[in-house]
Order: sequence, then structure tokens, then C-alpha cells
Amino acid sequence: MFYDWNCDGSYSKTSMTVNAGGTWINGEGYSGQWVQVAGMFMFNFNNDKTAYAGNLASKSVTGIMSTFGGLNGCFYMLQKGVPTNFALEHVAHKTDSQGK
Repeated sequence: MFYDWNCDGSYSKTSMTVNAGGTWINGEGYSGQWVQVAGMFMFNFNNDKTAYAGNLASKSVTGIMSTFGGLNGCFYMLQKGVPTNFALEHVAHKTDSQGK
């Protein structure tokens, strides 16, 4: 998963495992629930208001996210094995996927 708080082009990334039972966990140690309906994929974080929602197309999801506390952003997800053709810049002390 690639996420960009404020949609300014400075994406960060983390792995994410989506489980068949409607739960997920990411490489930053966060977890939550997900749902897929009518070509949309949405997930939230356990014990937090942060939520992501996007359009599901083939092996990718593209959408938006919000903490519902003033922080919004853009994200995309690629199924494991889909190549990425660009380098991500690492910026020290960046906001994580939950908006912290």
C-alpha cells in the first residue's frame, strides 16, 4: 500500500495483508476490518476513526483516506507481484498510515 497524507506527491509505503475473513494487518502493526461492495474497497483501523476507501480495478485499488480529524490524503494498493516503476523518497518523521 502506498499512501500520501495531503496528496502532495510524497508517498510512503507499507505492506498490507488482506485476510479472507474481513480483517487486515499492515507492516506498521495496525489492523482493522475491510469490506468490498460494488467495485469499491473500504477499510478502517481498529479503535480509530481513520478509514480508506477506493475503486477496485483488477489488481489495484485507488482512493482516498481520512482521519476525520483534519487529515486527508490519497492512496493506492497493488496486489503482490505487480511491479512498480518508480522510487519512493523516504522522509524522516513522516505521518504513518493511521495518520499518527
